Amino acid sequence: MSVMIARSQRFLSRFPGLILGIFIARLLLELSGGLGSGLWSSLVVAIVVGIGAWSGLVLAHRPARGPLALFASWRTSPLLIYVVWPYRAPEIAGAVAILVALLWWGPAALSALREGENWVDGGLFVGALIVYSVTSAPGVLPADAGEFQLTTTLLGVAHPPGFPLYTMVGHLFTRLFPWGTPAYRLNLFSAVTAATALLFLSRATRQWARHLGAPGRLAIASSLISTLTLGTATTFWAQATIASKRPFTALFLATTLYFLSRFATARIAKEADLALVLLALSLSLGLGHHPALIFLAPFFVAYVLLLDPRLALQPRRWWRPALAGVVGLTPLAYLPIRGAMGAPMAPDNLDTVSGFLHHFLALGFRGDMFAFANFQDLPHRLALLPTLYPFQFNVVLLVLALLGFAAMLQRDYKLFVLLGGILLLHTFISITYRAPQTVEYLIPAYLPLAVAVGLSPALVASPSRRHWPGLLTVLALWGGLLNGWAHAPSFVELANDHSARRVVEPLLTSAPADALILADWRWATPLLYLQEIEGLRPDVDVRYVYPVAGRDYASVWLQRVREAPPGQSVLLTRFFEFDGYVIEPWESGFLARPSPVDAPQAPLTLSPAVFGDSLELLGHRLYGETIQPGQTSEFVLAWRMFDSSPALPSPPSLTLRLVDDEGRQWAQTDQRLVAAGRAGESVHFTRMALPLYPHLPPGLYQVLLGAYVQPPEGGFENLLTENGETSVTLTGLEVAARERRPFTLHRRNLPFENGPTLLGVDYDRSAPDVLRVYLHWRGQIPTGWQAHLDAGGYRTLLSTFAPDAGTSVPLPAIALDAYQTVSLDLAGVGRAPLRLTVTDETGTPVRAAGPWGWSVTGGWLSPASPDARFVPLGDEMAIVDVVARPAPPGETMTVDVSLVALRPLSVDVATSVRLMGPEGQWLDAHDCQPALGAVPTLKWIRGSRIVDRHPLHVPLDFTGQEVQATFLAYENFRMTPLPSMDDRFDQAPLGWCSLP
Repeated sequence: MSVMIARSQRFLSRFPGLILGIFIARLLLELSGGLGSGLWSSLVVAIVVGIGAWSGLVLAHRPARGPLALFASWRTSPLLIYVVWPYRAPEIAGAVAILVALLWWGPAALSALREGENWVDGGLFVGALIVYSVTSAPGVLPADAGEFQLTTTLLGVAHPPGFPLYTMVGHLFTRLFPWGTPAYRLNLFSAVTAATALLFLSRATRQWARHLGAPGRLAIASSLISTLTLGTATTFWAQATIASKRPFTALFLATTLYFLSRFATARIAKEADLALVLLALSLSLGLGHHPALIFLAPFFVAYVLLLDPRLALQPRRWWRPALAGVVGLTPLAYLPIRGAMGAPMAPDNLDTVSGFLHHFLALGFRGDMFAFANFQDLPHRLALLPTLYPFQFNVVLLVLALLGFAAMLQRDYKLFVLLGGILLLHTFISITYRAPQTVEYLIPAYLPLAVAVGLSPALVASPSRRHWPGLLTVLALWGGLLNGWAHAPSFVELANDHSARRVVEPLLTSAPADALILADWRWATPLLYLQEIEGLRPDVDVRYVYPVAGRDYASVWLQRVREAPPGQSVLLTRFFEFDGYVIEPWESGFLARPSPVDAPQAPLTLSPAVFGDSLELLGHRLYGETIQPGQTSEFVLAWRMFDSSPALPSPPSLTLRLVDDEGRQWAQTDQRLVAAGRAGESVHFTRMALPLYPHLPPGLYQVLLGAYVQPPEGGFENLLTENGETSVTLTGLEVAARERRPFTLHRRNLPFENGPTLLGVDYDRSAPDVLRVYLHWRGQIPTGWQAHLDAGGYRTLLSTFAPDAGTSVPLPAIALDAYQTVSLDLAGVGRAPLRLTVTDETGTPVRAAGPWGWSVTGGWLSPASPDARFVPLGDEMAIVDVVARPAPPGETMTVDVSLVALRPLSVDVATSVRLMGPEGQWLDAHDCQPALGAVPTLKWIRGSRIVDRHPLHVPLDFTGQEVQATFLAYENFRMTPLPSMDDRFDQAPLGWCSLP
């Protein structure tokens, strides 16, 4: 028996090298595209590499014995995940490789760092600063960020509560930092404050880890974990790269937690008293920055008193913290002083006591606090929680956070009262606050969660669980690295995003002389920045149109338009339809002109045409710089009706069609001209969004415009041109190859020899009994290649490329590293797996490099789930799931639409669900920013998944048994639709449900 045990130990001691060798063999074969055909050559290479790695480990290290042999083999076992993975998946290989590297070298690295805590802190700060600086926004930004860029540069006064300390320190930073514009400097200032917040959070976590008895190595690990957890959170990273007050808020909360940890670990009374003084100073500075931190103060006090109950009976220890608290509030004097000096954007009465208190305490927003804390709204707000926290952290970090809080309750209930109380109370405050930025308001709740993740290894440590701390340390570091890995590409892309300047600068520079620009908050601040800081168009009057309580926002805008002096040009940044005015598109905004209008004022391409002797087209304009598949082309059309036009059976409709050089139609959009009833009254303007479907091949196209009416007996009647044609050519359109890698729910990596690589597949069952399959490719694709899809004998019902192609779809020719999506529709396909093959221009099957680099003639795709959905909306988002909870007539049902971001977004999109009866009768509609306003699309990055809830009232008098719902999305300011990128329907169907 002893001999067998000894042999087993010797084998286990060499097992890691064998696993590593097999793993490396697979990677080499896949990176090389396959070194041969068949299983034999792959096995030979695997054995050779395995023996080499095994022998190297045996020679280089003394074989482990006993339990250590088992541990050594276990540390490389995650590599087996990819060894047996059924598909080529470089991201899986990278993830398991990182995990194994942490298992092997992580403990040694942490041991080397345990004596150099200051170096660790410095490294964390510099590393975070570099990451956030590299991904900082490049310039002027909209909304609050634009306001801070303006007020901080000019020492003005920001919106309530004013943020005086942020303004003064930020202004000093812009003076000392010599590079870039003031807007860019303020973006970098957030990077500095965010990195500093991470530094203090790291030190606080390390102090508490030691308080829990963790050794130096484990305490260092805890600090690294908490930093990674918070630093890679979606919203924290986003706010660290733009001019924002949130990193400053996080900084003061982090310093407050740090001084609380100092108080908890103080060895003598003098250290504890100093910690109290610094704690009071930090808290008062934080309150002066954002008074909402006062809600968390009871937990700070409770924690201090739980640690030192005698403090409540020792008033002589109070005066120093009280004095420090008063000193911390002195920056508030900035508000009345600058108010008296007439600082930019300062309220008129800021230098009075009432005006100061109203501004600093944000009393104008008091009705928003706890606005949703009622029995009707709270259930819907609580339903947001499964969206809000996974939006920030991956599942590994969230599980470790739950484990950390559970262990904390058992090990240190005092710390649980502090951190758990902050998390729960601030989450409740944020989700019940009526404002569309819940993910930002939640930032103070992310700090205690990050600390809980960081402390989880120290909290589970015990003599009976010796290996648990090390395992949790590795898992937490791995989870943090994966979180950053997933989020980093989006922030790198956003670092080159100049969309705010592209929106406001042309509007400002092209405005007529002495024009008035009426702007909502989002665009007012960057417009004012360009005027005040960069000196653009000082003759233009930019005014923010603020909401008025109890009034419809559109009526406020109309009043501001009417108040403009006669003859002054009035531009709007938001689209409205006002009686008595013609709204003419003007760059990114609109020109409001009293009706009637006899000619366009904005530059247009002249394209005169007459349809049916009734409708005259005057000109058009195409928006957009580069046009690629998956995007939307927006056209502005100027038209009018003739005075003497014959009576039409219905208002005419315009139709835009995209055709290729063979006359084949690829896309279409229609728009009914509701203003046509006012014949001869004025020139009118219509905007039409032409979807360029993802499967559109690159090339040259023609955009045709036609008009038609709908007779009472049904059908369509074309309005012919003077030449008897049904349409006129507006313009040529060159569609370039797609440059951005398409998003996919099901990643694949299947390269074909001398051809393209399949990157992913998506499925959609929105249409009954039809499975749409999207195949995403990376070029090069030679001319004449085709993809073939077989579903266990099922035939293709419809190909979006060639209806007569059977199970085949042509692959458009694209260059190397360009991207293309194709789609096919299969009828009657259940959960049968799909087999993909590719043929060249001669019809010969092309071999692909499968798992282990094996040469195969095709690949099997994962089966589609029965409720699979993937409906792209523009190139911004896609519907990936729908859950309806029906209710009887007279009550409210809910429809939860799961959306995923296809790219990092910088547009503000609203979503709408329409509820209809069996005959299409209108029942109800609900419009809002996604997730009941909690997660605006401006906060989304690639892959962000949001559950968008829509409550819908079923009318009491509805007698039907079933209802249907449809979904649409539109840009929230210009009201431009995000068209469905599925050519089968205009509005995405969400399905039918039976009412109880």
